[in-house]
Amino acid sequence: MPPLYALDDYSECLLQPEGLYCVADYHLFSNAHSDLMHFIQEYSAFKRKHYNYTLIHRGTCVSITCRDYIHRINETGDLEMILGECLNESLWRSHKLEASLAELKYCKSAEDKTILELSDFLVAAVYVILITLNIIGSFYDILLCEKDSKTGIKLIIINNCSTFMIKYSYLGNPYLLSFSMRRNWSKLTAPGGSGPDSRMERLKLFNGLRAMTSVCVIFSHAALILSTSYIANPRFVEQIYDDLSKQMLLNGNFVTHTFFVMSSFLLAYNLQIQSEKTEITWIHIPKGILLRWIRLTPSYALVIATISTWMRYMGSGPMWDLIVVSEANYCRHYWWANIFYFNNYIYKYDICFPHGWYLAADTQMFCISLILLVLVQKPQHRKVALVLLFLLSLLITAAHTYFQDLTAILLQSPETIRTLYKDDDTFNLSFSRGHTNFSTYTLGLAGGILTYYWQTNGKDFTKYKKYRWLVWLVFPLGVAIILSGTLFFTDGEGQSAVLRVGYAALSKPTFQLLMLILIIGSIFKIETVYRGIIEWRGFAWAGRVSYSAFLLHTLFQRGVVGYQTTPLYLSDFFIFMMLCESVLLSFLLGTVLWLAVEAPIGGLTRALLAPRNKNKL
Repeated sequence: MPPLYALDDYSECLLQPEGLYCVADYHLFSNAHSDLMHFIQEYSAFKRKHYNYTLIHRGTCVSITCRDYIHRINETGDLEMILGECLNESLWRSHKLEASLAELKYCKSAEDKTILELSDFLVAAVYVILITLNIIGSFYDILLCEKDSKTGIKLIIINNCSTFMIKYSYLGNPYLLSFSMRRNWSKLTAPGGSGPDSRMERLKLFNGLRAMTSVCVIFSHAALILSTSYIANPRFVEQIYDDLSKQMLLNGNFVTHTFFVMSSFLLAYNLQIQSEKTEITWIHIPKGILLRWIRLTPSYALVIATISTWMRYMGSGPMWDLIVVSEANYCRHYWWANIFYFNNYIYKYDICFPHGWYLAADTQMFCISLILLVLVQKPQHRKVALVLLFLLSLLITAAHTYFQDLTAILLQSPETIRTLYKDDDTFNLSFSRGHTNFSTYTLGLAGGILTYYWQTNGKDFTKYKKYRWLVWLVFPLGVAIILSGTLFFTDGEGQSAVLRVGYAALSKPTFQLLMLILIIGSIFKIETVYRGIIEWRGFAWAGRVSYSAFLLHTLFQRGVVGYQTTPLYLSDFFIFMMLCESVLLSFLLGTVLWLAVEAPIGGLTRALLAPRNKNKL
């Protein structure tokens, strides 16, 4: 068969004064009978495991490969026709097949110049302002304030600092101190669960869960981004579907929904903690939504702004526009959908920051759940409301799957991955949307409410420690559920509608029920094996910067893949190294983003909301 992907030498092409390099897709066909073409069509027809080899992808140096046709561009001005005829000649010589141009992606010439736009300068100005604020805040903290080591009280030594006394905290101008790198570093490296409320100490497990779930997400996205590029050995991807050791990747998106359970658990739990100090009224709805938007959006917006502007200029190559610039173009048009968190409902048109679907879905469910918890506060009424919400969410997922003829799982076929699910109905209509993921979110809400109730009433869990083996089953059962999804990749006829609908509705909540058992088992110390891992002290900082790492990891992955000038030769070692690089860079640079943006925004928010009636020294 003709190679699925091929690239001419990009550097050599653009060294020529008239160099022109074009990336395009072509349809293969044969006007005469061709056994090879018949084989290609049959092989490509099994879309679940095979690429579409009737659509080939080429990067062509027009000025060299098509030099016999180049003079006709000036005569006809029809570059697309020239590309088709040029490829046709080589295909006919090698395989007795023909090709027609399907889509011209883009062309690059030796005369292309980099022109900075106003938006580039604006984003650069934002970076300068952030750096300046962090420098000022850090020097203000270091040079103008001293800490009394005996009392643990921050004493201000000049008149510009306020003289309020708050034990074991930093004093001075709280707005400037929000940008103190030293202060934020102390917060970052503080033990997990530290705070005035002793109950928070039992929640330190969430740092470990966040960190480990983030690593799983980064791993899956490393494989995903590699599969969107030009690959020298596409059979490596196709063989994954028959390799049991790699099956975890195919249905591993269950793990992503662990974030939903953690988010909803903490929403319900913290709201009840807050109700001990103040009455929960309707005003908490807009306030809670606004505070969440402020917490998530500044770092998110900065990353999207970087993708839209300066990321375009960070490299070059035949793949750079396909992998990097294409996302920048989407972000320049649809940034507003991302920062207002409804991009998951227009994903087919907005592939800016593709994994941002999770942030959108989580925010949508957060808003609805907050409204529900505020309006329904009696325990018995909440119990009924959550049961009804859970059942309704199962029904919604089942209805989508049945009436829209969706697959039971997100079938990560080679072509679906190559196009980042843009045309996949299951991803667009069910997997990524808020209203179809409420079953897992509701489990988290119930878990948060139950945990608070059991803690408040001093429930004794020591008698349940003899059942700790049930908690130990969480991991093997979770792996079994993930591997069960391979049933839908098998050869032959599709599964029955009953199996398809039932699996789509029940698989995700079943998996996340196991995660909820792990969370509750760790909080109440029912077992020590898993708890010892997820409560490890080293996960404290990693869990705190996991959001920043989540925002940044695909920038590195796209940059590495987009910089390639030849089709990638995939191997287990190459993917593993890509994962290690992604995790290392994401968490290192995520730490910088947390210190410089996420933590300061949190500090500013707390300073604005802090009561003004403090006692002076």
